[in-house]
Amino acid sequence: MKWEYKYTFVDAKISDKKTSIILNEELNKLGEEGWELVNFAPVLIDARYALIFKRPKE
Repeated sequence: MKWEYKYTFVDAKISDKKTSIILNEELNKLGEEGWELVNFAPVLIDARYALIFKRPKE
């Protein structure tokens, strides 16, 4: 099976409820599109996280 990958960045300072709701909605949207979150990691040079997704390549 072949895979395609997608990565994005998220601000690590997510503290308010509205931002958390928006992030949840975006993650659910990506899940509906077939993307699976496979890893996340802090970006050491700034206050962000890298999110890595994969899905089967069509």
